[in-house]
Amino acid sequence: MTDFEAWRSARERADVQAAAAASDVRAVVTDLGPGFWMVSVAGATRGYVVQVVVKEEIRFEARLRHMNPGQGTRIGEYWEIEKAIAAIVAEPPRFTGRDPFRELTNYATREQMRERTERKRLQRRAGRFLG
Repeated sequence: MTDFEAWRSARERADVQAAAAASDVRAVVTDLGPGFWMVSVAGATRGYVVQVVVKEEIRFEARLRHMNPGQGTRIGEYWEIEKAIAAIVAEPPRFTGRDPFRELTNYATREQMRERTERKRLQRRAGRFLG
């Protein structure tokens, strides 16, 4: 078995586990401080709920997790915290699984490398004048 086949089989097992975890819709809400909650589903952080005051009324803003911790994709404002949590849980996860090769390296399949090579070859030839 080659390294690529071992990686592919491990990747397929991880995808199956991630899909099973994503189908589990039980949310865990963690209180992070005054007016700030973290919503996790199946052990993965899905989003945050922030308490905001608008015209002396309390509302709850739901945001999905983002790569930048201070940022997030805003879903909306809700009057009840339960509805904000339900909105975060109802939103489908962007990433079903983690691919360490794609995150940490420029790992590519042989077919992708062939496509890149062909693209570069065509780019090099495109600048020549036909005489």
